[in-house]
Amino acid sequence: MSKVDFMQEQIGFKEVNEILEQQLFWSEYEPVVDVKTNTIFGYEALARFHYKRRAYSPAPILEMAHHCQTLFYRLERALKIHQIKHRPSEGVLFVNIDPHNFNTKEKIDFWEDLFCQHEEMCIEVTENTNGLESNLLVNALPHLKKTGAFIAQDDIGNDEKLFCFDLMHHAHILKFDRSWFQKIALCTDYVHILKGFILFARKQGKKSVMEGIETELDLKIARELEVDFVQGYYFKSYNQRSIDAKR
Repeated sequence: MSKVDFMQEQIGFKEVNEILEQQLFWSEYEPVVDVKTNTIFGYEALARFHYKRRAYSPAPILEMAHHCQTLFYRLERALKIHQIKHRPSEGVLFVNIDPHNFNTKEKIDFWEDLFCQHEEMCIEVTENTNGLESNLLVNALPHLKKTGAFIAQDDIGNDEKLFCFDLMHHAHILKFDRSWFQKIALCTDYVHILKGFILFARKQGKKSVMEGIETELDLKIARELEVDFVQGYYFKSYNQRSIDAKR
């Protein structure tokens, strides 16, 4: 994730509705870099919000929207349309989607149609709150696979996110959370757990991504782990794009 200064004031339904109706959001595109060739494989689309001339973290806005299924779906739909419309001209586009947005036929049909229309897409299955319901995820996976897009399991190792082996089985790409660096610094033996995941990915023909690369040391560790791709603030100079929603 990019280092941006965000306000953390209380966000309510009124504010989220205004952000949606006035399109007070933009997208950043963080490079996903091939470790071996040092070239850009793709970009992850990151949602950014502003309200009353202040920037806001995505977390409280998505959390508040999540309490209203209709609002959450409308917001996610608007964000994905924007992110695809303004995507970089080259590389795979990584977009995040929450399984809760696959809980009705209308939503399923929309996502299938949207993602089927675009090539070089990777759908990162993520959870914007802590209440992941496994049945929603199991329901979403077959529909995601129909689109022909890559499927990525996001935030592996993040203690605040639940882990799903079924998703790992179906995913083409495994993305490892930055918190692994803290875990390894706390206890070096944690590296063997991470290496096990990476070996599993290699054996299964899946690709691996180390997220949250911020320093030369982070990159050195990622190379030693032999992951396929890396991303993070360290690569901001790799032509990272930030596009205003009004353009």
